[in-house]
Amino acid sequence: MRLKGRKVLVTGGAGFLGSHLCERLLAEGAEVRVLDVLASGRAANLSALLGQIDLINGDIASEDSVLKAVGNSDTVVHLAFPLALRERSIETPVITGILTGLLNLIQAALARDALLIYTSSIAVYGNGKYVPIDEKHPLEPVLIHGAVKLAGENFCRTLAGSNGLRTVILRAADIYGPRNTRISVPIKFLLQAMANEPITIYGDGSDSRSYTFVADFTEAVVLSMIRPEATGEVFNVGGDECVSMCELASEVKKIAGSSGPVLFQDSPAAGRRLFIDNRKSKEILGFKPSFRIGEGLTLTHRWLIDNPQYYHS
Repeated sequence: MRLKGRKVLVTGGAGFLGSHLCERLLAEGAEVRVLDVLASGRAANLSALLGQIDLINGDIASEDSVLKAVGNSDTVVHLAFPLALRERSIETPVITGILTGLLNLIQAALARDALLIYTSSIAVYGNGKYVPIDEKHPLEPVLIHGAVKLAGENFCRTLAGSNGLRTVILRAADIYGPRNTRISVPIKFLLQAMANEPITIYGDGSDSRSYTFVADFTEAVVLSMIRPEATGEVFNVGGDECVSMCELASEVKKIAGSSGPVLFQDSPAAGRRLFIDNRKSKEILGFKPSFRIGEGLTLTHRWLIDNPQYYHS
C-alpha cells in the first residue's frame, strides 16, 4: 500500500477518470475525498465506494467549496473538466469557470503546501511537427480543449516559480476504458461492432495515435505522488503503441466478433500521427504501461456487455 496515510482530494472524482482513480487510491491505502458538481460525473460511478470516501457535491469555481474540500489534504489531483469543452464549446462561463476553479485549487494547495497534480492533455501539442512527440514539442493547440489545458499548465508553472507551488503536470494521451463518459473513438467502434453495425472511419484509416488504458493512467498518478523527483516536471502519459484507425477497427471487430463492414467517410485529415513519447515518464516515474490496446479493449468490451444501458441512462 504505497499511499498509506496520504490524504487526497480528487476533483471530478465521480467522472470516468476520477472514479477509477478513487478506486486505485483506496487500494493503495489513501484517504480519499471527492469534489464534484455531478454534471457530467455520475454518483453511480462511486456507488461501491460511498462508505469509504467523503463525497462533496460542489463546484471548483466556488472558493468556499474548494477550501472545504481541500481541508487537510496533502495532495490534490485535479481531474474536473467540463464535457462542453471537449465538445468544443467556447462559452465564456464554461471557460472562466474551469480557470477560476484551478486558481481556487492552487490557492488552497499553496495554503496547505499540498502537491497539486494537474491533468493536462496531448491536445496542448496540436498537430504534431515530429514523432514521437516528446515534452519539448512546440505547444500549439488547435482545439479549445487544448488551449484551456495549456492555460492551466501555465498557471501551474507560473505559480510554481513565483509562489512555490508543488505541482506535477501529466499530459495524457487519449484515455479509454470502462465508464468512459465521453463516447471516444474506441468506445464508438466497440458500440458499433457490438450492434453489428458498420464501423465508420473518417479519412482513409491511416490516422494513428497513442492511447492510454485508464488503469495505466491511474498508475501514473500514483507514481507522481510517491516519486519526489516528479515535482515540478511535465510528463507524457500514454501506451507504447501508435494505433491506426484501421488497426483499431480490426481489433475491435475481432474482440466483439462483429461481421459488420468498415465504412470510410471523406475527411481532409489523413495520415495524421500522434505518437506520444513516454520515455520521460518511464525514466523518472518508473511508469510501465501494462495494457496493450487489445487487452484494454477486451476489458472495456466485457464491461459494455455487463452495462448495456450506461450510454442510454
